Amino acid sequence: MGAAMQIGVVLGFDGGRGRGMTELADAARRVEALGQASLWLPQHVVFVQDAVSRYPYADDGAPPVGRRPGTYDPLVALTVAATVTERIRLGTGVLVLPQREPVTVAQQIVALDHASQGRFDLGIGVGWLREEFEALGVPWARRGDRTDDHLRALRALWTQDVAEHRGEFTSFSGVLAWPKPVQQPGPPVWVGGNVDASLRRAATLGDGWYGWKLSVVEVVERMARLRALCEEHERDPATVGVKIGIPWPGDLDELRPYADALAGLGVAELVVAPGTAGVDQRERLEPLAALQR
Repeated sequence: MGAAMQIGVVLGFDGGRGRGMTELADAARRVEALGQASLWLPQHVVFVQDAVSRYPYADDGAPPVGRRPGTYDPLVALTVAATVTERIRLGTGVLVLPQREPVTVAQQIVALDHASQGRFDLGIGVGWLREEFEALGVPWARRGDRTDDHLRALRALWTQDVAEHRGEFTSFSGVLAWPKPVQQPGPPVWVGGNVDASLRRAATLGDGWYGWKLSVVEVVERMARLRALCEEHERDPATVGVKIGIPWPGDLDELRPYADALAGLGVAELVVAPGTAGVDQRERLEPLAALQR
């Protein structure tokens, strides 16, 4: 495998037995000690019984809802991880941005960026669970446009001494938003999602694209589409990074050829989700670290 590609992990913690804050802190220490590049945490504010929304990353569209669905808020949980680590990157995989009020979330992200001393990556998505939006009282319609507006608002708040943003969904002027992030012009923004709208958002507003659960053939096709969109919007494709995430049931012999192929394509990082039902996800960190070496 090419040395340039990093290996990260995405882990889930929901407060259940073996999946609490103590275990999260232990996992973060292990990820760092094993030489892996990053730790990512997913986000859903709530799940909903009997949801009819189609999950886009399953062939049958069935939502991945188990007996105890839920996650810690990743901005809070990653702050815990930041206090027990010094090197690894810490990311949201992904934050459903249109559900959040951007002025407040900009301040929360700054706090996490400071807590991690500039090691935070903001992974964002538009969301797939309509019933979650309804429970939060946030419109489902035009959530992509809302996401774009929120991203522009975040950039203004992070970079402008006197911040101003005139958007359709968020508007402010004369705002003094301090402190600013350690990372300037802000934490890297990784746009999640496999569809054209996500790739276009990455090409125009993001620092990179974060694809999920794609075959090698699909990664090749999506990367070609991303390059075309960058060129369409007069952006150098080399300035847009690529990370790919994938669930991992535990067979390293199956994962290694996939990682080798992605490294050959120039993917910056493979983010692996080693957790499955009935398995302590921390137990899979050590064998997974073999890919990083």
